[in-house]
Amino acid sequence: MAIHADRGAVPRVSDRSHVLRRGAHDQVLGLLMLVTSVVVLLFPMATQDGPKDAQVNELVVGLVVAFAAGARLYRGGGLRSDAVVGLAGAWLIASPFVLGVQNTAVHTADLMLCVVAGSVLVVLSLVSAAVWRSDRAGRERSAGASHGE
Repeated sequence: MAIHADRGAVPRVSDRSHVLRRGAHDQVLGLLMLVTSVVVLLFPMATQDGPKDAQVNELVVGLVVAFAAGARLYRGGGLRSDAVVGLAGAWLIASPFVLGVQNTAVHTADLMLCVVAGSVLVVLSLVSAAVWRSDRAGRERSAGASHGE
C-alpha cells in the first residue's frame, strides 16, 4: 500500500481494499473488546454477587478496557491498546486468585466471569497484534515493490 501525500491535501491511498480490510479488523476487534468490557462492568454490579473488593476490581478493569477499546475505535488499533487490553485480561484472569490469597471471598460466578472475560481479552489482544503485524508487513512489502526493489 503506497500513500501519496500532496501539500495540505488528504493522503491518497493506492490500495483502498487493504485500508478497508484493516479498518474492518480494527472495528470488529474494538467492538468485541468493548462488549467484553461492558459485560465485565455491568454483570457483577447488576447481580450484586460477590464481595465489594472483587466488584471494584472488575469495575476498574472494565473501565480500563472500555477506554482502550474506545480509543481503538476512534483512532484505530495499535500495539499500545493491544498491550493494555492484554495486560488487563491477564490481570482479570489472575485477580480472583490474588484476592483469594488475601482472604477476600471470591464467588464461583465471579471466578468464572473473570477467567472467561480475561481469556477473551487476552486472545483478542493477541489476534489484534497479529493482524497489526501482518498489515505492517504487507505495507512494507507493497512499499518495497512500488519503489522497484
